[in-house]
Amino acid sequence: MKKVVWFVLVFTLFGCSGNGEKFDGVFEGRPRVNPPYVVGNYPGTEFIFAIPTSGERPMTWTVEGLPEGLTLNEKTGIIRGVVKEAGDYGVKITAKNAHGSQVSELQIRIGKELALTPVMGWNSWNTFGQHLTEALIIETAEALIANGMRDLGYNYINIDDLWQLKERGADGHIVIDSTKFPRGIKYVADYLHERGFRLGIYSDASKYTCAGVCGSLGYEEVDARDFAEWGVDLLKYDYCGAPASRDTAIVRYRKMGEALRATDRSIIYNICEWGRRKPWEWAKEVGGHYWRTTEDIRDAWDLRESGTGLYGIMDIIDVNGELADYAGPGFWNDPDMLVVGIFGNSSSINSGKVQYGCTLKEYRTHMSMWCMMAAPLLSGNDVRNMPDSVLNILTNPEIIAINQDQLGIQGKMVKKEGDCEIWIKPLYKGEVALAVMNRGEQAEKVEVPLQLAGFVNKALVRDVWLHRDLGEYESLKLDLEPHVTVVLRLTQH
Repeated sequence: MKKVVWFVLVFTLFGCSGNGEKFDGVFEGRPRVNPPYVVGNYPGTEFIFAIPTSGERPMTWTVEGLPEGLTLNEKTGIIRGVVKEAGDYGVKITAKNAHGSQVSELQIRIGKELALTPVMGWNSWNTFGQHLTEALIIETAEALIANGMRDLGYNYINIDDLWQLKERGADGHIVIDSTKFPRGIKYVADYLHERGFRLGIYSDASKYTCAGVCGSLGYEEVDARDFAEWGVDLLKYDYCGAPASRDTAIVRYRKMGEALRATDRSIIYNICEWGRRKPWEWAKEVGGHYWRTTEDIRDAWDLRESGTGLYGIMDIIDVNGELADYAGPGFWNDPDMLVVGIFGNSSSINSGKVQYGCTLKEYRTHMSMWCMMAAPLLSGNDVRNMPDSVLNILTNPEIIAINQDQLGIQGKMVKKEGDCEIWIKPLYKGEVALAVMNRGEQAEKVEVPLQLAGFVNKALVRDVWLHRDLGEYESLKLDLEPHVTVVLRLTQH
């Protein structure tokens, strides 16, 4: 008879890691080069990449195998330049500090694809809404450097709605709100690029945006050229004020997609029509790199019984989790931005007679499941001022590595027991991420045979939140508190 080994893991306190292995913070210890380990760019367009590296500063970087046209700043770890020739380029990176060095490999793919791993960064809307300024963007960039988020891969800083005036200028161009951006968008882009970030911006496939300022309908080529000249690297393209017709949406999104592709920049295209016209079936063909699959996220655990028609974290998982077959490198399902650490303090995404805000364990489940679903990770909290408990969720390198895995497979739910769901995400080199989520209101016991993850015999098990190797097991038995998610990384014995 086959022997079954049980491991009992009881979560009674959120974030309990007292018995785990020591895990250095972002700016402690030896260098650790973090993902992504594969990046894409169009030929003949600007390439910007800050090597995401944890470890004590000061640190220096060296590289071998950079394609012609790229250079490395050895003191900042930022690679910039323009590669004219398409091709796959293998680059050897060495990061070194007082504690030692680490060697890593980066694949730079110059060709037709961008966003080879899910986009990571920050977006202004969820917390700040209309309170958007040049100062906020610059302060956010400096905060992402100071708190280590850039060194974990958060490299897009996205300006959302209300950066522009309501009416287009007499010359046919969108008018930047000079009270918010007195030195213009190009100044902000240049500032971010010098620090290894990329800039995202927002518009709408209608005359006006969701907030009622100037959209891009009929001026797609003009606006795309302006965005490129300013140094924009990502466009979030909304659909407020546009006809409900799927055919119309496809035409309008294709028009902007073609305009973006005709510029001299590698601009990632976010199609944001809230999943109403099933964009996962057509967004890739019109130039999209990731597409919203649901209505806007709210800072809440579950809103199904609220009667509001709004979407909390669980509601979105139920929709996005069914769409794994449509995702892959360069093309991602987008279950909307992260609400980790907002704690109900948003006038932009929270409305109605609902109590908003989540607990830390709920935010950790939110982060866990977005990583399991290979979703874009765009934080929306005030990163200039957040407690360490929130920062630790957003900067866990092990959960981020699951999200940024270069195989690019969206995880799927494979089994449900009571209110507990078991999810599997295949990883590069034969490893597997396994998540067990208790979405219910009571503690649950759940058995997890590792055959569900494709392991015939024992697997080596590591808890990515405890940062702890647990040992070799054939099966696990977990005792989960309400709203807790355990994420394990499994390796063949």
